[in-house]
Amino acid sequence: MWTFSIASPIVETVLSDRQHYVEGKTSTVALAVALDNLGAIIVPVVAVATTLFAGLFWRVTAPSLLLVIAPGLVLAANELAHGRPPTLGLLITAAVGALLVSVRVKMPDLAAVGYLGALVAAGSIAAFYLAPSKVLISGGVNTFDKSLTGAPLLAGIFTHSNVFGMFLAFALPFVFLARRWPVRLLLFVVIAWALILSSSRTALGGAAVVVAVLLLVRVLPRSVFAPVAVVGFAVSVFAVFWLPFSETDPEAYTYRGSIWIFDRQQLGDHWVFGLGAHWFADNYLLLRSVLSSAASHAHNLVLSTLVQGGAVVLIAWGVLIGAAFFATLRRRSALQRGVGVAFVLDLLVMGATETPFGLVGWGPLSAPVLIPLFVLAGQGWIEREEDEFARAVAAADPPSTRASMRAKRR
Repeated sequence: MWTFSIASPIVETVLSDRQHYVEGKTSTVALAVALDNLGAIIVPVVAVATTLFAGLFWRVTAPSLLLVIAPGLVLAANELAHGRPPTLGLLITAAVGALLVSVRVKMPDLAAVGYLGALVAAGSIAAFYLAPSKVLISGGVNTFDKSLTGAPLLAGIFTHSNVFGMFLAFALPFVFLARRWPVRLLLFVVIAWALILSSSRTALGGAAVVVAVLLLVRVLPRSVFAPVAVVGFAVSVFAVFWLPFSETDPEAYTYRGSIWIFDRQQLGDHWVFGLGAHWFADNYLLLRSVLSSAASHAHNLVLSTLVQGGAVVLIAWGVLIGAAFFATLRRRSALQRGVGVAFVLDLLVMGATETPFGLVGWGPLSAPVLIPLFVLAGQGWIEREEDEFARAVAAADPPSTRASMRAKRR
C-alpha cells in the first residue's frame, strides 16, 4: 500500500521537469498514469481475495471489518443517490481497510510507517544537495515568500512542499515505535530536518502537536493524560468544524478563506448527500478561474467531505476517527497511547486547514494517513477477540493438563 502511494510521485519526480513549476499544474507522465490505473485494479482484487481467504481459514473480526469499510461503501452508495454509478476508485479505501483487518496488522507493525517516512525524507534531503532541480519547487530558481529558511521550498518526490510536509508529519509519530532509542532519535532528526526544509506551516504545526503529546504522555500519569487527551481531541474536532464555516475574510489563512466561502455557497442545502465524489475534479476549471489552481479541494477535512459525500459520509469517517482515538487511549502501553493520540490529533489539526487525504482513489498521503487510521480503529476488537480466544483455550486446556500430557509423551 505504501508503494502504491509513492510510486507515481517518484516517477513524476524522475521523469518531469520542475524548472517552471506552476501550482496546481502537474505533468502527465504515461508511466505514472499506468501505475495508478494498475494499482487501482490490483489493490481491490488482492484485498477482497485476502479477506475471503482469511474468512475461510480463520476468523475475520466483523466489527473491525465493518468499521473500516463503511466510509468507502457509504461514499460509493452515495454516488447512486446522485444517479451516477460508483467508480472503482471509491472502493479502494474500503478494500485497504478490509486487507489490513483481515491480516491483523497491529500497532507495533506501524513502526514501518516511521521507517519509510524517514527513508523518503532522507532521499529528499540527499537530492536537495545533489539534484535540487528535481526536488525543489520551480527547480530551486525561486525562494517563495513562505520559506522559513531562506532556501527554496523542498517538495521531495511530491508536487508541492505542503504535501511533502504533511506526508512527513503523519509518519513522525510512528518513529517512536522503533525499538531502540538511538534509532528513534535518528529517524526523528531526519524527518524534522526535511520538515523544516519544506517550510510547510501546516505540517510543522502538526509536528508540534505530535511532540507535545509524546512529552505529555511521558510526564503525566495515565489518570491525568487521558482527560487531557480527551480535551485536546474535543478542541481539535471543534476547530476543524468551526474554522471553515465561521471565516468571512477571503484573504484569511493564505486565501483559504475565499475557498471556504465559495465552497460553502456551492454546497448550499446539499448537506445530507453533498455534491458528489468527483465534484472538485469535474469543476476544477471553474474553481481555478474563480479562485486559484489550489482550489481542487476545500482545504479542510470536514468541508471537503461534506462537498463530496455530505453528512452521511462525514459521519462514517467521524466514527472511524473517534474509534481510533478512544481505542488508542485504552491501550496498556503508555508509548503506544502517546503515539496513537498524537497521530489522531495531528490528523485533526492539519485537517483544519488542509484536506489530509482524498476520498477517491489512493493518493500520496493515503498510506501515512489511512493505514494507521484503519489499524488504530480496528485493533481494539481484534485484540479483544484474541484475548477471549486465548482464555477459552486456557480454560479448555489448563496448564496442569498440558504438563501431564508432556510428561506422558516423555
